[in-house]
Amino acid sequence: MVKNGNKYIVLLYWDKITWYAFGAITASLNQSHIPFEVFKGEIIPKIEEWTNDGYSVIFGESSRNMTLSGLKTRLKTIENTFSSKEVISVIGGPHASGNPLQILNMGANFVVIGEGEVTFPKLIHSLEMQDFSLQPQINLPGIAYLDSNRDLVKAPSRPRIDLNHYCPYSAHEPFPLHPPIEIMRGCAFRCRFCQVPYMYGNPRFRSIESIGKIIDHYYHYFQPLKKHVDIRIIAPNSLGYMEKKRGVPNIFALKELIKRIRQYEVRLFLGTFPSEVRPEYITEDVVSLFSTVENTQISVGFQSGSDRVLSDMRRGHNVDAGLQAYELLTDQGYTPKFDFILGTPYETEQDQWDTLGIIRELGKKSQVRLHYFMPLPGTPWALENPSPLFPQVHSEIGRLAHDEILSGDFDRQYSFSKRK
Repeated sequence: MVKNGNKYIVLLYWDKITWYAFGAITASLNQSHIPFEVFKGEIIPKIEEWTNDGYSVIFGESSRNMTLSGLKTRLKTIENTFSSKEVISVIGGPHASGNPLQILNMGANFVVIGEGEVTFPKLIHSLEMQDFSLQPQINLPGIAYLDSNRDLVKAPSRPRIDLNHYCPYSAHEPFPLHPPIEIMRGCAFRCRFCQVPYMYGNPRFRSIESIGKIIDHYYHYFQPLKKHVDIRIIAPNSLGYMEKKRGVPNIFALKELIKRIRQYEVRLFLGTFPSEVRPEYITEDVVSLFSTVENTQISVGFQSGSDRVLSDMRRGHNVDAGLQAYELLTDQGYTPKFDFILGTPYETEQDQWDTLGIIRELGKKSQVRLHYFMPLPGTPWALENPSPLFPQVHSEIGRLAHDEILSGDFDRQYSFSKRK
């Protein structure tokens, strides 16, 4: 390990659920000339590599609800093993942004709320200015911490960034990070279960020119290493790219984006995980775009087979929109991959049966990922409990899984919810 002259290091803990965020974060650290390392595995030996040589360590991790148990253990391990002068922990990500107090009570020293590309480097430079002491307390937009009385201090929000000014990947060795390319951030819809619009606001788009430069890097980086260079994207709704009116796809912009990417010999995947599409955006013109990409499976967020539940979710579409998307896609030989949620607040037994009935009908020519509702911090349903599954409904889910109509993490999410 080559040590740096700064006498501090940022150690970022890699997790398969949260690592996408580190592409942009490590790029910002690089741009700010902040030394860092991405690692996975045991944390004490890695931290001791640096603290034993007199370095101050900033431990960073991104948080989601499914990673909280491990995060809590890691923070407690750091607290019990190292002094605050040796290690300062900074946690970001969706869960920390929505519920900073919970993460701080787990033992984190700071939480980065929302976008971290600007806030995280500025926090590190502020800590460097005071020789990595937690005193005096730092006044910086976009962070939260506990004061000496263990009361929450939540600084004002930081202005939202222009994506064109920030790189979404890092080629930093020995742990380069090239996640799917984020083409937009934020969402024009306000679904009650989703964190995206409440964390990031209305959509902001990365320009086609900016995306083209990123594609150029991905192509030249991976072309010598792989038989095929695959390009995948991140967007809350990839068919909403550059939309001028909510709910109406910008066909011209989507065609221009595909044309720009197709200047390289790459395999392009559009409308696949982690970028599902909304059903009302599936039109005949949109379906024709899929003939220019590699994937024949299209991920669609249907969410419920009950119009009452869709309205309660504030989804902005009805069941018919999902069925029409099914017809348009299957008629052209595509396989829709629908996402549904059961257990949303105030869901009735009839709502659950309505959803399972639609799932069985769609399973003829599509695939279905079923999820169990998990309240996410920072959303309108953050404090709502999941509705219980009725026994016969649970049995029907088992039959659908046996018939290979269902996939997804439903059982794991259901068990996780019961443990909370």
